[in-house]
Order: sequence, then structure tokens, then C-alpha cells
Amino acid sequence: MSDEEKLLERLTAYLSDDQKHTLHIYGHGASGKSTFARKLQLILGEERANLLATDPYVIVGEYRDLLSSKDFPHQKVTAYLPAVHELSSLERDIRALQSGLDILTIGTAWASSLRLSAQKPILIVEGMSAAFLPKNLFDLSICFHTDEGTELERRLARDTAVRGRDVHWIRQAHTSRRQQYEHYYKMYQEEADFLISQTEEGFGIDKISNGLGK
Repeated sequence: MSDEEKLLERLTAYLSDDQKHTLHIYGHGASGKSTFARKLQLILGEERANLLATDPYVIVGEYRDLLSSKDFPHQKVTAYLPAVHELSSLERDIRALQSGLDILTIGTAWASSLRLSAQKPILIVEGMSAAFLPKNLFDLSICFHTDEGTELERRLARDTAVRGRDVHWIRQAHTSRRQQYEHYYKMYQEEADFLISQTEEGFGIDKISNGLGK
């Protein structure tokens, strides 16, 4: 059994106690978190687990263009800064589900809007934004990361095929993304219950906290 299969089995056992659970799966772009989150949801059963992707809560457009980082003044601000996320709206939607209210997710160019039912006992919150939310919203956290070369390769494959982005633009933006990740975002990795590395060499568990959850 692979490390990924062992982790999925452990999580399934933890989340199958008929209690309500909210977990967040976060990490830098193209680290493998979305694929893992979907695998976990399917194993748990879509009738039991909601999957709330946080990409729609990332601010784009004119407002983001007005932002500037004092540490990287000549770079465009990336999603590794909390100011680029609609965190209050995301927290509101999570708390709504936790309190028994259904929500309608925000649709994007690559994902349709969905109704999430508060009757489902498990909520998986997946995406970069989740790292910046209050820790007491969740009872389990999983953070993904990968090396710079693997990240770029995955971005080239995904962002050209799914998001219609230009190869030259992806390569150009990659350096600034990685620098801002190291400076602003990497610190959140240490707060996770599980720290996972996904590289071309495979799936690795770098850290497991003492026990599962709080």
C-alpha cells in the first residue's frame, strides 16, 4: 500500500465516526491538493462529504492590480498574500454550512456553481485561501508542497489546458510566485497536522502531528 493510500485510509477511519468534521487541505499552487481532496471526497462518498474549493475567493482584476508588496515592489502581487483573498466571505460560507445552512458556491470560468448541503457531516475546504483562516474552524489540516521544477511543469500542463493561459506568461510569473511563496506562505506549512510532499519521485508524508485533529 502506498503512502497516499495509507493516508486516505487513516483519514477515512477518522472521518467515519458519525460526527461532523471540517478539514482544510491547502498549499501552494500545483502542489497536488485539489486532486487529493477530490479523491478523499469520493472515498468518503459525495452523499456524506462536501468539497468547497476556495479558488473563487481569490481576488482578481483591478483591485488586485492596486496592491503592492513592500518586499517585492516590482512584482505583481500573487495569491500568497492574505490581502488577495476574500477571507471574510469564505469564513461566512464555512460557518453557514457548519450551522446548518446550505450555500451556493461561486461559479467560475472553469467550475460551475453548486449547492452544498449542510446535512452532509463532512466539509472539505480545499485551496490556498484556507491557510489564512482561523484554525478553530477546522479539526484537521493537511498541507501540500512540491519542488519548484515540479510546480512549473504542473502549472504548464494545467493552466494552458484548463485555464487557457499563455505558456510564456506562466513561465514569466513562476519566479515571482515561488519567491512570494517562500516569503509569505511557506510558514503556514508548520501549522498543518499532515505535511505532504508530492514530487515526480512520488507521494511523501513529511510530518504527522501527535494524533489526528485537535
